[in-house]
Amino acid sequence: MSPEEKQIARVLFKLKIYQSMGFQFENLFAEIMEYSRPTFRKIRPYGNQGDGGNDGYESAHGRYFQVFSPKNPQFSEYNAIKKAAEDFEEKLIPHWQAVCEVKEYFFVFNDKYHSTFLELEKQLRVIKTKFHLQAATVFYAKDLESEFMRLDDEYIIMILGGIPNMESIQAVDYSILSEVINHILDSPPQLINLGIPVAPDFEEKIIFNSLSQTGHYLRSKAREAWHIDDYFSKNSNYDKQTLRDYLAGYYAESLTQVDINQADAESRGDLRFAFILNKIAPSTGKNLHDRLLKDAALVVMAKYFESCDIFEEPQNATS
Repeated sequence: MSPEEKQIARVLFKLKIYQSMGFQFENLFAEIMEYSRPTFRKIRPYGNQGDGGNDGYESAHGRYFQVFSPKNPQFSEYNAIKKAAEDFEEKLIPHWQAVCEVKEYFFVFNDKYHSTFLELEKQLRVIKTKFHLQAATVFYAKDLESEFMRLDDEYIIMILGGIPNMESIQAVDYSILSEVINHILDSPPQLINLGIPVAPDFEEKIIFNSLSQTGHYLRSKAREAWHIDDYFSKNSNYDKQTLRDYLAGYYAESLTQVDINQADAESRGDLRFAFILNKIAPSTGKNLHDRLLKDAALVVMAKYFESCDIFEEPQNATS
């Protein structure tokens, strides 16, 4: 499966997450886990006992999963907290502790990418402490996406029921980079938080990479990099790695393009900066639109400049 097809698969998976509720989501979860983890076993309800608070488990690790997929997760945290506690104490422990010792408890919550539910996570920590578990935490939609995106192509296609022909959807940008840019643009404006620290070697790196004409863009946007952290708090690790690969690839391409076309070493860093910016947010000829896109793209560049995925880290560079 090509990277572009992988992105389409990811978008279609998210659609499944948004559409799935109740048993539909439970079945989706179990199908992915059975393909992803060979030791995972789905538990089917039996008589009045049901599943005993266990929608699936990995017996070798004493790891249990309980699934909850409400219609409106943002308004269901109280019900989620109640279910997580009651299903564990009143069902899972009485029915399964003697069968296979409970060491880890994962409450699978289809939050539909709404982000962290702090009170629910606190409840899981209470359970972990009270029952001396090795782990007890919430398993969000983003975590299920991580499992899904690690599957072999044949399983991904099987779960989705196929993916569209790329030639028929070339006009639509499904990339993670585009998603992140749109997330930044859609985020409500806030006053710049001067309390957010900038890495101490940030300025040193600007100087080392000869960004004399463009470094100020990175300085001004570094304190807005939290937008990207906010995006990743709601999405899978696959997204994070893919975006990093995008930026690292653009930087590697800039090394070749700028070195070939420019002999002036002093301006090389600024030219590479411009090259990457134009790759992230190419001009469309619509001035206002382009200004907004480039402004968001600068936030992305500042984030990955600080983490050293683009440009050189002073102690690691040889030239």
